[in-house]
Amino acid sequence: MMNVDDGLPLTTSDKQNRTWRRLVKKRLPILEWAPQYDRLTAVADLVAGVTLGLTLVPQSIAYASLANLPVQYGLYSSFIGTMLYVILGTVKEVSIGPTSLMALFTLQICRELPIEFVVLLTFLSGCIVFVMGLLRLGFLVDLISPSVTSGFTSATAIIIVAGQVKGLIGLSFVAESVADNVYFVVSKWRDIRLADCALGAVCCTVLLLLRKLKDVQVSPKQTKLKKALWLVSISRNAIVVLAASVFAFYTHNPQKPMFKLSGLVEPGLPPLSLPPFSASLHNSTLRLQDMVLHLGSGVLMLPIVMVLANIAIAKAFSVGEKLDITQEMMTLGLCNIAGSFVHAMPTCGAFTRSAVSHSSGVRTPAAGLYSGIITLLALVFLTQYFYFIPKACLSSVLICAVIFMIDIETVLRLWRRDRMELSVLALTFVTSIALNVELAVLAGILASLALLVRRLMRPALHAAAVKTGSGEVCVVRVTQGAVYLSAELVGRRLLWAAARSAPRALLVDCTRLTLLDYTAQQVFERVIKKIKNDNQKILFYNVPVELMSQMENIEGVIKQSFRATSVQEALAVIEEKAVEANESTALMATEPGSRDNV
Repeated sequence: MMNVDDGLPLTTSDKQNRTWRRLVKKRLPILEWAPQYDRLTAVADLVAGVTLGLTLVPQSIAYASLANLPVQYGLYSSFIGTMLYVILGTVKEVSIGPTSLMALFTLQICRELPIEFVVLLTFLSGCIVFVMGLLRLGFLVDLISPSVTSGFTSATAIIIVAGQVKGLIGLSFVAESVADNVYFVVSKWRDIRLADCALGAVCCTVLLLLRKLKDVQVSPKQTKLKKALWLVSISRNAIVVLAASVFAFYTHNPQKPMFKLSGLVEPGLPPLSLPPFSASLHNSTLRLQDMVLHLGSGVLMLPIVMVLANIAIAKAFSVGEKLDITQEMMTLGLCNIAGSFVHAMPTCGAFTRSAVSHSSGVRTPAAGLYSGIITLLALVFLTQYFYFIPKACLSSVLICAVIFMIDIETVLRLWRRDRMELSVLALTFVTSIALNVELAVLAGILASLALLVRRLMRPALHAAAVKTGSGEVCVVRVTQGAVYLSAELVGRRLLWAAARSAPRALLVDCTRLTLLDYTAQQVFERVIKKIKNDNQKILFYNVPVELMSQMENIEGVIKQSFRATSVQEALAVIEEKAVEANESTALMATEPGSRDNV
């Protein structure tokens, strides 16, 4: 390697410096795009960042309410991640902050526990995700099948809607499940507040109408009108929360308030401090290990779901570009670790906010800086007005945000195509509703793995008789894999196919054969020997390139047939072998010393 500047070979020191520079640029993506940052890009990011901020602030308030935390904790969680992602993030659309999924997990894991447990959960989750990134364990997310994801996502939406109905109709109670929420709503129906019901109905209606506003067809010449409709549509949460708060402010009667309000909010920026490693609970002081025991399995399940959600969003918005999953995991971990120092709840990327950034024309991750600044300004100057945000309005924001997460389309598709996968989805959904979400994810993963093992143990074999000019042959297509779990079954079915009609040859189509282990090789050797003893032939054709070397290790196979791609080509190999055999017999018959020459 030559030095570009002076034509001299690079020294060991130069090579190390270059290696370090590449590593730093890889782990600090801002160094890649910042040197090319221009005025046009800055304006585009500013517009996207402000738009994102108008979405982030009301969502953060609503998600804090969903997690049963004071309103300000949602805002504490929304600025540190967005700002840190500017430096470390690789996908410009991703916005790290509170989400409905993280809020629900936080509620279920930390129910009736002090806020210190929430902050510790954020810190531990961040540490686990960061270590997963260092160890390149992103492949573990692949264990969660789309059916499991669909099941617990739909269940999450149902749980959130059921939990927010009480705020929508002005009731107050503590419920731990969907059944409890339904029971308390029915039993307390006489206490329903009509004003809250009316406000909730109006807010839901307006939110759903504004959501469709961006899809209104306008003349191509009216670009300004189209942009205005789009801006109003994606800012609908901020608009509705602001309008409801103003109405509540001017109609507020301290002696007899018309609506249930959010209440006092602690003003100012969050205090900077270490995550709590001890806490008081029931008049006793708990140490770190005791706190972790109280958090339970959620300490492990939450980081996995966090990574799953974030990587799914990153993949969705980085189509055609290489995604550095390791960097994304390390960034997500650091965002949560840093968030725990400002009393944040667990955070990850949100699809809705990422979609807002994308549609706003975001150019770089710098847009997160502007949305973070808007959140800080809200904490400093607007907290006194958060008191007047009606709870019915926040419930409306949450309900209208999550109802579209209910995945009916996947259920219908699986009903038509794969009922077994549908059973995995149903198990995950029912477990989420009846027990809790983290247990449902674990149950779904185990069910998916069990279904995979079952399919490996019972691979489908399709046999068909094919008539040719030289006789009948039997074509068998082996699907999935032949491994120790299924090798004996595959061998028995091949022998059954060969014996059923006593064909001239058994042709094994390996197009869909994906796995082949040593046990299967031994079984195939026994099958080949048995079929040859019955004066039949067996050929393996359409063999995938990656399985060629393993197939060649099987004693008795006809290697020339591996590359055949059709029945005709496989039969041609048989004819060729027959001709070779006849020629060999003729040569033996005319050799000196043979019986005919004696």
